Amino acid sequence: MGDASWPAYGTDENKHYRFRQLHGKTLRFQVKAPHDCHLAFTSGPEETDPMLEVFIGGWEGAASAVRFKKADDLVKVDTPDILSADEYREFWVALDHDEVRVGRGGESEPFMQCAIPEPFPITHHGYSTGWGAAGWWQFHSEIERATEDCLTYNFEPAYGDTFAFSVSCANDAHVALTSAPEETTPMYEVFIGGWENQNSAIRLNKGEDMVKVDTPDAVCADEERKFWVSFRDGNIKVGYKDTDPFMEWTDPEPWKVTHVGYCTGWGASGKWRLHI
Repeated sequence: MGDASWPAYGTDENKHYRFRQLHGKTLRFQVKAPHDCHLAFTSGPEETDPMLEVFIGGWEGAASAVRFKKADDLVKVDTPDILSADEYREFWVALDHDEVRVGRGGESEPFMQCAIPEPFPITHHGYSTGWGAAGWWQFHSEIERATEDCLTYNFEPAYGDTFAFSVSCANDAHVALTSAPEETTPMYEVFIGGWENQNSAIRLNKGEDMVKVDTPDAVCADEERKFWVSFRDGNIKVGYKDTDPFMEWTDPEPWKVTHVGYCTGWGASGKWRLHI
């Protein structure tokens, strides 16, 4: 069901994209509509060429598809009753590694997946209903999440292989990469602004740091700082928004990350926005 504590956006029966900036590589949202949930992924706040489109519950609700440059469908699958006019249904779209994957909330495996024929920088997404369907939308990136000074992870599903987030805290923004919504073995941990906001590190299984780098004043209590962590095939990379990684390590025995945890501690509380 929808959550009344965060904004809902209405769309009418006319096909017309409303555009928002896309932070990170994953869009997680929920929509309430009888059919025809349409998404566009573009390089600006308008329809662009090239443009990637995702249709969920199109064809009067019977099928879903991914389309490129308004041409033929790259993939089309039968999805009867995937949408509802009476309740919110959650979905995710991951756009990392030059491919698009589309899945249902709570399911880590996509129901649609294909390569992007001509990869291009995706900076915005549009959303629309149409073809006789109106709808309501909520976007998970708008939820502000608070963490106490307690070093206890809060967990969310990891649908893509890249986790982007913003955080404001005085020090010690911690991220855990796990195979369940709890601390697991194996587990990767990423510490940003640790050691009194002077260093950052990647740690395996609560043991030694696999890599540790100088990052003076990486985080700030009075300002949102944006970061990303990618973790495909055990290759862990950490970077500031839109920059090359400042920290990287590859696990010789990789495993599948399904959840991300986040917390603060060592004297710091925090506020987070997740793009996952």
